[in-house]
Amino acid sequence: MKLGVVGLGVIGRAVVRAADAGEVPVVVAAVTTRTPAKAEAFLAALKNPPPLTDLRGVAEAAEVVLEASGGPTVEAICREVLSRGKDVIVNSVGALLEREDLVGLAERHGGRIFVPSGAIIGLDGLKGAAVGRVDSVVMTTRKPPASLKGAPYVEERRIDLDAIREPTVIFEGSPIEACKGFPANVNVSAAVSLAGVGPRRTTMRIVCDPTVDRNIHEVEAVGEFGRSFIRIENVPSENQRTGILSYLSTIAFLRGRKAALVVGT
Repeated sequence: MKLGVVGLGVIGRAVVRAADAGEVPVVVAAVTTRTPAKAEAFLAALKNPPPLTDLRGVAEAAEVVLEASGGPTVEAICREVLSRGKDVIVNSVGALLEREDLVGLAERHGGRIFVPSGAIIGLDGLKGAAVGRVDSVVMTTRKPPASLKGAPYVEERRIDLDAIREPTVIFEGSPIEACKGFPANVNVSAAVSLAGVGPRRTTMRIVCDPTVDRNIHEVEAVGEFGRSFIRIENVPSENQRTGILSYLSTIAFLRGRKAALVVGT
């Protein structure tokens, strides 16, 4: 499978590196990034460096395009790729909330939008439960103050994160609101809402917790199936806003695309 990669941050580099090492059944056909000068050394160190081009070049060269470049780029990537009847893998899933037009674009042209699990676990169980009646889904994310700095919600309300001395809820609302206020922090809430009862019926809480050094996500779902509670403590990558599991799940997704045995809903 010919893979195009948009963005060479933590996730993009990890996927390209894994493909170069033969750890995933793809050939990286082309890549693009907003900072090509920074990518040159990384690409030069690969055994088979892919060509560095622009978004159109990636869309033309690849069968499937991986978005690893952030929410503001998702629409342009989807329009460029889906209009060609090709598939897109979206990591910045928060950008898909309330974007039925992009789903419609995929349907009209025969393309598909895939969302890896990212930094969360248990989405297969939630998808199964959502086939029946689900009464509530509540997600709580706990993050150290440093990982929340710079978020629009924090900046607009002038929240002094350094002054917080104990776990404090700084946000409660829907994933739609959360992804707008914390675009680099809570894409997991969008994935949870899309797998379950939707972004308007899912409750999202963000806790600034100076006692933790990991990104912790908890999801409780209640319905006719019973009750589920999942908790994951993610070790951050070199980018403290991105957990190691985020790129591992993308690599696992790419492996599963060609696997003879696929496990999970």
